[in-house]
Amino acid sequence: MSIRATAVVTIALIGLPSWALAQAGPVSLGVVAGADVADQAGQDVFAPHDRFGFIGGVSGSFRFASRWAVQVEGLYVQKGGRENNDMDPEDPFDDELSLEYLEFPILLKFAFTEEGTRPEVFVGPSFAYEMSCKYDTFPEGVSDPVDCAEAGWQTRSLDVGVAFGVDVEIPLGSGHFVIDGRGIVGLSSFDDSEANLDFRNRILALMVGYRFGL
Repeated sequence: MSIRATAVVTIALIGLPSWALAQAGPVSLGVVAGADVADQAGQDVFAPHDRFGFIGGVSGSFRFASRWAVQVEGLYVQKGGRENNDMDPEDPFDDELSLEYLEFPILLKFAFTEEGTRPEVFVGPSFAYEMSCKYDTFPEGVSDPVDCAEAGWQTRSLDVGVAFGVDVEIPLGSGHFVIDGRGIVGLSSFDDSEANLDFRNRILALMVGYRFGL
């Protein structure tokens, strides 16, 4: 999906919540937390190997039809990757790039059932604002991360991507227990140097949480 297409989808999805509320559809709030596996894609990938991170945050869902909803989320997400140095006897420790983002997915969701346990699929644009970028070469095997700028990295503050996945809402008490599995793939490089290198973020994440209606 191109950035232009993402912009069109975003405008449409931003307009849907207000229309949904006007239709007096159910509104719910939720919290989720879990783990992600992050790496990078692109032609100039420096750190292609997985690193594990945390993902979690809050969401607001606006159901505008029996099976359709728009969900807006605010997430803290750890991304990045590792460069594998196992073949270098002089530097056997993996170099690691650690990125922290505040991420705001806007998701269109479809539920396969209207009541009871509700499996859903979703997709939508995701806007990530960089909070921190650290680079660690593990000198002499000891972790000593430095700011990316100090290490010569220049990164963009905004990373636009696409989020997609499935979740299951299971009735529990006055709300629903949620299991959420998703991918988030960057649409453009987060490199901001004059070299204009091509490396994009991507993650796979699994979260659990609770969603309750208002």
